[in-house]
Amino acid sequence: MKHKGLLITVLVVTAIAAIYAGTAFYYTSHVMPGSRIAGEKADGKDLDGIVDILKDSSSSYSLDIKGDNTDDVLYGKDVSLSLDDSSAKAAAQKILDSQKVGSWPEAFFRKNTDVEVPSMSANFDKAALESAVDGLSAVTSEPVKSENATYEITDEGAKVKKEIYGTEIDRDALIKSIEKALTSLDETLDLRESGDYIEPEIKSDNAQLKKTVKNLNKYLKVDITYDMGDKGKVKVAKEDQVKWLKVDKNGKVTFDDDAIYKYAQMTLGYKYNTMGLPRKLKTQYGKTATVKGGNYGWWINYAGERDQIKADLKAGKDVTREPVYHYKAANHGDYAHDYGNSYAEVNIATQHMFLVINGKKVLDSDVVTGKDVPDRRTPTGTYRITYKTKDATLKGQGYASPVSWWMPFNGNIGFHDAPWRHGRFGGEIYKTAGSHGCVNMPPEMAKKLYKYVETGFPVIVYDQQETDKAREKAETGWKYKGDN
Repeated sequence: MKHKGLLITVLVVTAIAAIYAGTAFYYTSHVMPGSRIAGEKADGKDLDGIVDILKDSSSSYSLDIKGDNTDDVLYGKDVSLSLDDSSAKAAAQKILDSQKVGSWPEAFFRKNTDVEVPSMSANFDKAALESAVDGLSAVTSEPVKSENATYEITDEGAKVKKEIYGTEIDRDALIKSIEKALTSLDETLDLRESGDYIEPEIKSDNAQLKKTVKNLNKYLKVDITYDMGDKGKVKVAKEDQVKWLKVDKNGKVTFDDDAIYKYAQMTLGYKYNTMGLPRKLKTQYGKTATVKGGNYGWWINYAGERDQIKADLKAGKDVTREPVYHYKAANHGDYAHDYGNSYAEVNIATQHMFLVINGKKVLDSDVVTGKDVPDRRTPTGTYRITYKTKDATLKGQGYASPVSWWMPFNGNIGFHDAPWRHGRFGGEIYKTAGSHGCVNMPPEMAKKLYKYVETGFPVIVYDQQETDKAREKAETGWKYKGDN
């Protein structure tokens, strides 16, 4: 009995093994259970059956082309899609050869498993395909252009500005993707996944872009604030500051000298320079004079300011300072009164000068200005004392005059004592016996003026007739008593 039971067991096992092996062998030439090919149930199909499925699929084939904002369908018949026997048979055999026939029992428990279809030599009309592609909404719709990642400037400095993925189609790439889909009878094509959109060339993770941002921030982190006196403090905007920097192809940041110079000239100079602008003066006679010309006022040194800006950025520290000036004025207020409340006032018409300190007249005197002929008239305008010195000799064509007190304010024109006039000043002397442009003063008055003025002190020269009453009230200082 034992031998009989063992025999039966052996026979059963042998039968099962034979069935397993036979079934496995069967599936070397037939499709395993639960399989789909090209969307069609293919269980048990042999080589010819697979070929029939592939050919049927090609005749009714359609490709769903999905874009970011579009959805197109391309039909096989529109491009005359067909498969030749050799290509279909080769693909069918590859499908059979790719099966794991030893796992056929498991296959009975699976459902609708898509079998990968190998690439085949599909025949289609290329001209028809290109024409069909040109009619796709993904191609004809208005595209969004892709944009490279770049940098942007904020109040905090530079940062990476992310790229924009657009919807402009790369036509050649799309045709190749569709050709590939046709040969394998793929049912869908995702344009973004297949890379058929023209993508940005520079992405946010670009090492060179990150290097550029880092280098920019090295300088943009520096805050430069200008102290403009009574006009307040003016901080340089980052959008202006970034224009001072140049970025080369390797991400290296250097200074743009021309841009910095232009900022000093156009942004600072045009707004804050007052050199040469007309001034308003409430004269000692009570009337207001408009005085044009002269060399007084704020004048920014553009080259000097450019160099200082570069030095500030290299130092890497925030700074609050004045701009670099050629010349300064008394205040930054209304440019028409930037000379402040301390100045020397000269009226050519009355041949009289006044010295005002802190808004109060401290001395006034008759003077003699330039002779009333073209080459010798004292020019009107607002000027500054260039320097002052004692015991100078003034030289010109045909004269050399030693003076004790010399205070030039317009080239070789300035205040000085004129002892050779023997106390005769004011009146109409200047019309026939005036100076070569200087303001001649009685020695004792020139000495007093010398004590008050320093380099940069404002001098305002104008030519305005005054009434006798106004003169009598204003001219209370040194007056010539003799007959002029």
